[in-house]
Amino acid sequence: RQRDKAADPGVAHFGLARALARAKVYPRAERELAEARGAGLATPMLETLAGEIRTAQADAAGAIKLVGEARKRYPLNRALLYQQIELLLGNRRAPEALDIIGRELALRTQDPQLYKLQARGLAAVGRQSAQHRALGELYALQGNLIAAVEQLQIAQKAGDGDFYEQSAIDARLREFKTRQAEEAKQQRAGS
Repeated sequence: RQRDKAADPGVAHFGLARALARAKVYPRAERELAEARGAGLATPMLETLAGEIRTAQADAAGAIKLVGEARKRYPLNRALLYQQIELLLGNRRAPEALDIIGRELALRTQDPQLYKLQARGLAAVGRQSAQHRALGELYALQGNLIAAVEQLQIAQKAGDGDFYEQSAIDARLREFKTRQAEEAKQQRAGS
């Protein structure tokens, strides 16, 4: 027999915590989350809400710590990943955020949200070439090759990247322009 979720006290406490958080009754919301945990509820959604509540109470350090610990328990959860990066970026800890983004992009090269966050982090540390390269990757993943090419051209002109960065930008720009030309050729052939 499957357990009735509506009768699960952990789920009930979580639901109440979410409602209290929306009503900005944060101390009670935190107590309800503690009750949910005590009732055995363990889910990334609970941890995400706990981070949101800490953030809403202007406890950035507490939120960063809480979400970082939750990510150790749920390393594949994207909501926690994005929340951790947002918290770090929002609290002037861009280098830490960029380290996490770099590790994640090595595993997930097709995640537009990571490129968007990476661009924000790179802007925060003043790395214009790399920032525009990240934006180029974001636009390419979204299917906007024109914007991707424009961003890579801006990256080339920024001039603050080292030899390897510039080489990578040049290679991606050639690749995107080739794809752009192929798409244009296919469109002409199809019309």
